[in-house]
Amino acid sequence: MGPSKLPGRPIGVAVRGRWQFGLRQALIVVIATLIAMAGRDALTPWIGTQVPFAVAFPAVAIVAFFYGITTAALTAIACAGWLFASWWPLHASYEVGWNGVATFIPAAFLIAFFSGQGRDEASSAAAVALDTASTRYTVRGLQLSMFMAVALPTLAFLAAGWIFYHEAFDKARLRVDREARIAQEHASKILENNESITRAGLEFLTSMSPAEVVKREREVNQKLVELASGLKQVQSMWVFDSSGSAIASNRFFPAPKLHISDREYFRWHQADQGGIYVSAPLVSRTTGESFFDVSHRWDHYGKFAGVLSVSLYPAYFADFYRDTSLDEPGLTVMMLRNDGTLIARWPAATGNTTQLETGSALSLAMSAGEAQGVLDGKLAIDDKERLSVFRRVNGYPLYVLAGIDREAIVAGWQRRAALLAALMFPISMALMYVVWIALRRTRRELTAQLELQREIEQRARVENALHHVQKLEALGRLTGGVAHDFNNLLTIVSNNVHLMRRLDSKLVDNKQLAAIGRAVSAGERLTRQLLAFARRQPLQAEIISVQERLPALLALIAPTLGPRIEAEINIDPETKPVLIDPAELELAIINLAVNAKDAMPDGGKLMLSARNAETAEIDIPGEFAVLTVADTGTGMNPELSERVFEPFFTTKPAGHGTGLGLSQVYGFCVQAGGKLRIDTALGEGTRVNLYLPAAKAGPVAAASQLEVPDEQLNWNILLVEDNEEVAIATEPLLQSVGCTVQWAATGDAARALVDASPGKFDIVVSDMAMPGELDGLALAEYLRSRYPEIQVVLTTGYTNQLQEAVARRFTVLAKPCPPDALVNAMREAIRKGKARKFTVDG
Repeated sequence: MGPSKLPGRPIGVAVRGRWQFGLRQALIVVIATLIAMAGRDALTPWIGTQVPFAVAFPAVAIVAFFYGITTAALTAIACAGWLFASWWPLHASYEVGWNGVATFIPAAFLIAFFSGQGRDEASSAAAVALDTASTRYTVRGLQLSMFMAVALPTLAFLAAGWIFYHEAFDKARLRVDREARIAQEHASKILENNESITRAGLEFLTSMSPAEVVKREREVNQKLVELASGLKQVQSMWVFDSSGSAIASNRFFPAPKLHISDREYFRWHQADQGGIYVSAPLVSRTTGESFFDVSHRWDHYGKFAGVLSVSLYPAYFADFYRDTSLDEPGLTVMMLRNDGTLIARWPAATGNTTQLETGSALSLAMSAGEAQGVLDGKLAIDDKERLSVFRRVNGYPLYVLAGIDREAIVAGWQRRAALLAALMFPISMALMYVVWIALRRTRRELTAQLELQREIEQRARVENALHHVQKLEALGRLTGGVAHDFNNLLTIVSNNVHLMRRLDSKLVDNKQLAAIGRAVSAGERLTRQLLAFARRQPLQAEIISVQERLPALLALIAPTLGPRIEAEINIDPETKPVLIDPAELELAIINLAVNAKDAMPDGGKLMLSARNAETAEIDIPGEFAVLTVADTGTGMNPELSERVFEPFFTTKPAGHGTGLGLSQVYGFCVQAGGKLRIDTALGEGTRVNLYLPAAKAGPVAAASQLEVPDEQLNWNILLVEDNEEVAIATEPLLQSVGCTVQWAATGDAARALVDASPGKFDIVVSDMAMPGELDGLALAEYLRSRYPEIQVVLTTGYTNQLQEAVARRFTVLAKPCPPDALVNAMREAIRKGKARKFTVDG
């Protein structure tokens, strides 16, 4: 026998509440917000500032699924507050107002709710899932489906968004390349026309000197008007002499006094640097109109005669660019000189900058004479991010550039992505809802299955317990019957031994009779143990103090334990007194101590303790005290612990135990109205808890025994005993003390004898268990009601009516009872009868 671990409360599983929030959740909110919004800030160069919550939505869903709705909702609020976090180094200025925030918050809460609900249902389903492969696979499959309902559409959306993003830029590159080609072809055509009229003008002027041009100004004017006629791009045509003075024009006759020697293009040709010169945009000194010049050198017989200039409208080119870009939002088209000077642009530049930076990518490309190229970045003219394509106008120091704002590209991509999200988001939510419903149903089914399984297990435990109780009951009946019959044999032997000693004084100290007496006492102890297990042992219950009785019992068993076993006692001072048979308690403690000693052959510790039982410890109503006997011995298998209460079952070697020790302890506890529990495990010792009913009153002092005077009794006794051998042994015993005895074999026969001679008998000595209509208790009740002057003494080997007989204030003796005890009981019964008669007569 050895103690096992006391059963404790079930270990609870902490469930993360849907609305739970604490320091850990606050840290999750901070981390998720940083990842979502700082990551979004980092993506600004690629996806712009129009959709600030692109990363916040999946972040909220993930947080809700893994950490709960509250944490996700606070994450959404923190992401919205991030828009105002200007202190962050990478913070971007998003193009969103309060309307956008007001839209994001409810949408994020909705995502958090569905994701959190899915997590809760998945967790609940997993918590109630039985430990079987099918249920585990079902729950895991639904959990995976819940995750995939969000993950797959999200991954598909991200993949499609990535494809759409690159596709948007590829299409934008094709568009700007087309626009650059159109602008290049347009510029080439205009300049070719300009070249044609310039050649015609030079051919007309070649034969004339500047003086002749002055003389023939009308003719020259008409020729210039003819050449510029119908060309809307031409602002004016001028002929300047070698000093830079205007000598002819298509718009004025006579030519105004205009001197251009300070103009760059005039000095270019004057220095004979060759070729066509395209000027920067200029303002006309005569009309105030904006123009740029495409001029040629005019020679007369190999000498510099002056300049023929054709002025073009920059607005003409800008209008053309505008017309071609009406269907292309964000498109910018411009024409520049190869030195980076802006000539024409649509839309018009908002600043005053008309010159590219010298070290810019476009300036370097034009300086290197590259025919075409692609640029992705800012231009110094307006400092905007663009995807641009430039092309050189062949034969001229001019370039055209078509670019589309990155924001316009991203806006188009975002509209497409938003449309995709508008399609996929409801589908994802619908899938989540379907899986959520499936999880709820699965959880309910698993809960019902678990409850059914628990009911089945509970029923099995109850049935096993019932079978065990029925088995013990059957064993109890068997052992009780054997003990009853054995008690009758002991009564016969005990009475005859007593009779022999009384009849022959020489036999008082006879060794053989003494040995027979000792054998009777041993047999009596054996039957007491059998009857205790059968719960038929007549108890003499008393209210005893555990604090007083246990130390005395420990002192009693200490020598039995030996020097190698340490005894320890621990009694709660608040332990209530118990209502039990002290002799049975002593026997139970001794049996448990002997078993503990045998379980500790190499020594150990025996712990004896007492305390008040808690309500949850025992399923019997009422108040109980717990007496615990624990050891550090070898213990036993749980399978064996279920059989240790069976009579004659023992794990000890042959000859080292009767197998009745624990059965007596079991019977003692149950008969006292309590319960016994044993906790043991192999190698961990054993702990036996005796739950005994607590008494409402305190302990009382034991009554002193009456002395038996040695005198002859002149009573008429009716002996009622169904066992003839017992009757034969008891009758001479009673006659030896001067009584007249008549025997009746049944209660019915005894009633007939009393009715026939009502005043004949002084005392009726009756066994309690007898065949026929009347047993001993019924006969006693009959005599008390009809013949109260007749005293009744009952004897029993066992009976379920014992407590009732005591409660009805009948004198009851346990078999086998010493003859002196029987005589003393009869004398006490006569005394009480006389006292009652005296009281009535008085």
